Amino acid sequence: MLKSDMGSITNIPYRKNIFCILLVTLMSVPGLGTTVQISWTGPVKAGFRTTFTCSSSCFPNCTYTWSFTGRTVGGSTFTWTPDGLDDRVELQCTVFDPGAGTSTSTTTIVDIWNPMSVRVSPQNSVPSLNTSLNLICHNVPSGDSQGPSNLIWYKDGRKVTLCENMQLLQNNQTLHFDPLLPSDAGFYQCETYQPTLHMRVSSSGYLLSYYPWNVSISGPDVVCPDKISLFTCLTSCTLNVDCEVRWEFRWSFPLGPFLSIHQNELRWKPSVLGTFQNFTCVAENLAAGRSAEATKMVEVKGTLVSGSVTVQLSELSAVLLGLGLWVLFDS
Repeated sequence: MLKSDMGSITNIPYRKNIFCILLVTLMSVPGLGTTVQISWTGPVKAGFRTTFTCSSSCFPNCTYTWSFTGRTVGGSTFTWTPDGLDDRVELQCTVFDPGAGTSTSTTTIVDIWNPMSVRVSPQNSVPSLNTSLNLICHNVPSGDSQGPSNLIWYKDGRKVTLCENMQLLQNNQTLHFDPLLPSDAGFYQCETYQPTLHMRVSSSGYLLSYYPWNVSISGPDVVCPDKISLFTCLTSCTLNVDCEVRWEFRWSFPLGPFLSIHQNELRWKPSVLGTFQNFTCVAENLAAGRSAEATKMVEVKGTLVSGSVTVQLSELSAVLLGLGLWVLFDS
């Protein structure tokens, strides 16, 4: 009996040592350390405040640092008002754990909606040389106590200098051309000052052009299964400024385990060999009544790779944790 008891006694430190090793292993597995998440409420709009929150499993006394558009801000939350110059920004939050001496970061892409824009008037009109045209600064904030008279027009990034064929009307909200000259072509934006925010906010722009749009699709003509291929819609019009892009599948929907579309980029992983897929990219400006499109045919060839197995860290962690608990409590 004594031998049996001594055996049990000597086994307890041994099993605890195994459990300590398992705990160290669990702590060293990537993905099991500090988790970081960025969140906010509602759409992010130019000229409007948005509060971002960085939450993590780090505790206590952890340090939070934000990085975006070349700036650095401290704290687990911060409030930012986009100025309209960017339609998309990369937002990063880094959490430093002083106890472990480690830093963990996460990055998210923030799409910015700009309610203020430059539009052509009358709607559906196509700019033509030697005719009249109005550019209107649309959705100017009404909360400006000084009124929109402080509105400034820009062409190709520089303040507009009025020529003999140009006028500012409706308290500067309308830029009038009569007639349109070749020198008037360019990228137009309007900018206004918002006293409550103590900042200037720029609109999305309008590309004044007299020529038809060119549209093409870049990417491979032949794609392989189990591999993601990228297709990009290339346009002579400025995306999200002079035109918007949408993808159409007019003959058949692309089959496969992965399909992602973001603006003018399409990513696809096919699964059916020996098939053909047509992608159509349409660039359009509904307000101006202009559009152009391109179609690309893609063939799926190659060998389908099957039977591949990926070990998930979560599954490995569960096995190690379960084994550790069994060793500890079985003693």
